Amino acid sequence: MTNSRILLISLVGFLIFGALLGGKVIYQKKWVDVSILSLSQQIPGVVSAKVVNNNSLKEMVVVTDQLTNLRQASQKLKELANNVPIRYIDQRNDSLERLFGQIQFALQEGIVRGNFTEMAQNVKAQAEKEGVQLELEMDNDAIYVTLNQRQAQLIEVIERNGQGKFLPTKKK
Repeated sequence: MTNSRILLISLVGFLIFGALLGGKVIYQKKWVDVSILSLSQQIPGVVSAKVVNNNSLKEMVVVTDQLTNLRQASQKLKELANNVPIRYIDQRNDSLERLFGQIQFALQEGIVRGNFTEMAQNVKAQAEKEGVQLELEMDNDAIYVTLNQRQAQLIEVIERNGQGKFLPTKKK
């Protein structure tokens, strides 16, 4: 009699646990993910956004296409992300990657020294020399770099204080 009660209580417990877990999954897929996708698509240049597990760590993956105003888009996406790190997926080419590698020195030196005016001048000069359109913005948290060359675009958010809100951008 006692064994059957324990078995019945265990079975009911597993059913309740399964229902709660299933409800959480359905809530995540039907409401949270759909909400993030629809709100992110209202940002100019954002194709899609979704929260994924990458090596058991959550991150918001944001696919872009000719994103304008990276700083403003990043602020809106941070609100949607709810403390989940953001990774942009852009449409970079080899030329933009090479240029970004070259301007990294000036960007990092500007962060370390705090001389952002000189950093901006150096970065703009290098971009103009390569025939690349540069959009460079900054706030208290990060430096926002957008490099455009015809249909290709490289975007990168370089955090100034290492908050971990943005992950390195990847190529589409």
